[in-house]
Amino acid sequence: MCRQLSDDDRELLRLRFVEDKTQQEIADLVGVSQMQVSRRLAKVLDGLRTKAGYADAA
Repeated sequence: MCRQLSDDDRELLRLRFVEDKTQQEIADLVGVSQMQVSRRLAKVLDGLRTKAGYADAA
């Protein structure tokens, strides 16, 4: 499923869950606000849950 994500979304997930960066650290790296990172992460994770059949897991 991750292969279907954009490069930016994969990088966002990598920074958060592999590099264990905080949302603020990611925001500083990519030049957006922490809130934008939070919203984007929520959207990407929701999409992955839906594709995996766990739409109600949130």
